[in-house]
Amino acid sequence: MRSLLSALVAIASANAQCPQREITVQVQQRNIGEPIAGLTPADFAIEGAPPLSLAARLPADIVVLIEDRSRGGFLAGAAALFVKSLLPEDRVSVLTYGVSTKRQLAWSHDEEKIRLAMEKGADGYSLQIARPLYGVVDALKLFGKPIPGRQRAIFLLGDNQDNGSQIRVEQLAANLIEERVTLDLAIDPAPKRIIPRLNVPPPSLGNEAPGQRPAQVGQQSVELLAQSTGGAVDKFPEADYLRDMRERLKSRLTLTYCADPKHPDRPPAVQLTPAAKQKYEDAELQAPGINLNKRKP
Repeated sequence: MRSLLSALVAIASANAQCPQREITVQVQQRNIGEPIAGLTPADFAIEGAPPLSLAARLPADIVVLIEDRSRGGFLAGAAALFVKSLLPEDRVSVLTYGVSTKRQLAWSHDEEKIRLAMEKGADGYSLQIARPLYGVVDALKLFGKPIPGRQRAIFLLGDNQDNGSQIRVEQLAANLIEERVTLDLAIDPAPKRIIPRLNVPPPSLGNEAPGQRPAQVGQQSVELLAQSTGGAVDKFPEADYLRDMRERLKSRLTLTYCADPKHPDRPPAVQLTPAAKQKYEDAELQAPGINLNKRKP
C-alpha cells in the first residue's frame, strides 16, 4: 500500500513538473503545399525534446471572419462547400467586419445555420472602413480557454493590408499564439469594389495631451499576422477556398509536449529533427512564432 502511494505521489509530482500543452504545426512539401504524410512524434524536436504525442484531423472551433461588402453571390458557393467539409464535432461562429464588427452567428454545429449566416453577413451596402485587425481582436474574444484535443482557428476573408487599426500586428500575433489560435487569410480576389473603402485617421480624445492620444501605426500586413500564427495566406478566385482552408486545418498536426513549468504557456520552438530533414528533404515546417523577417515590402 505504501509503495502504491509513493508511486502515485511520484506521478503527481512528475505531472506538476511537466505541464502538458498542445501546439499546432503544419509540414508540407516546399513549393507544392501538399502535406507530408507519415510523420511521427520522433520526427519533431520541441526545444530539444520529442513531443509526447501527435494527432491530426482534430475537431475545431472556427470563427469565419468576413469583410462586409457586396460580392454578388460570390460567397454562396463557398459557404455551401465549406459546411460539407466540416467534421461532426466542429463548431463555427460567423463575424463580419467593416465600420464595426457584427456577430452573424454564435457557436453552432448546424450546417444550414452556418451557411445562411455566411451568405447573409457578406452582402453589406454601406460605406465601409476595412479594419481586419480589429475584426481579429473581436474574433479572438469568442474563444474560451483552449480545450485539449481541439484546434482553434480564424478563417479571414478580406484584404491583406490594414491601414486604419491602431493595434500593432506584432502584439496581436503574440495574443493569438498565446491563445493557440491560428489565422488563415483568404485574400479577396474580387477585381471590382462596389462599395468604396475609406481609411480615416484615428479618433481624437478631445483635449487630452498629445502623448495620451492614440497614434496611427500606418499600414500593417495581415499576411504577417497569419504566417506568424502558423497559418497560411492564399488568393482564392474559386468558390472552394473555404473548403480548402478547412481541409488544410485537418492536415495540420497537433503536438502534445512537456512545457516549461516556469513558463507553461510560452510557445516553444519546434523543429524537424536532423533525421526527418534528411528523410523529407523538401519538407517545410510552419509553426507559431513571430518572425519579422517574413514581413513583405
